[in-house]
Amino acid sequence: MEAKEPVSGYDTVRTAALAIVPGADATITFVHQQRGPYAGHWLLPGGQVEFGESLPDAARRETLEESGCRIDKVTLTGVYEMRGQSRSGAYHVIMFAFLAGSPVAVPTLATTDEGVGEIVQGDPAVVRPHPTVMRILNDAGVARFDQAEIDELLDRDGITMVCMPTAARTVFA
Repeated sequence: MEAKEPVSGYDTVRTAALAIVPGADATITFVHQQRGPYAGHWLLPGGQVEFGESLPDAARRETLEESGCRIDKVTLTGVYEMRGQSRSGAYHVIMFAFLAGSPVAVPTLATTDEGVGEIVQGDPAVVRPHPTVMRILNDAGVARFDQAEIDELLDRDGITMVCMPTAARTVFA
């Protein structure tokens, strides 16, 4: 049987989940990404969903691995389709964004994930995360970045980001 050519350079769609983890005084938990398509940027803790894992459990696991923060109740705030190019090639991700139910402090020994550098809890406007994160934070109602700026930054980086329709926010205990 003949192998099929990838469509538009995208041969795999990855499913991922992240968490918006509030800290004290209206701060948000950010991780400084060291690898992947957004290396060098401040992101929210998250990553690929493992086979058989629920989306909320993936967000909880990735949050613990990347930031050391334990979260329980999470609310789905958005689903995003993201496509772009990185040094390692084209990527296509369906990202499920969750908001943690209560503030959490980053523990002293926070992460063993080699893909994460620093971890901070800060004001999103001061931290200046990746534009995909700006959009996710805006949609979750926890930040107010200028949409025209987000669109310009995404366009500059060649990233297509579409918010997919979802049902009303769902809480997962």
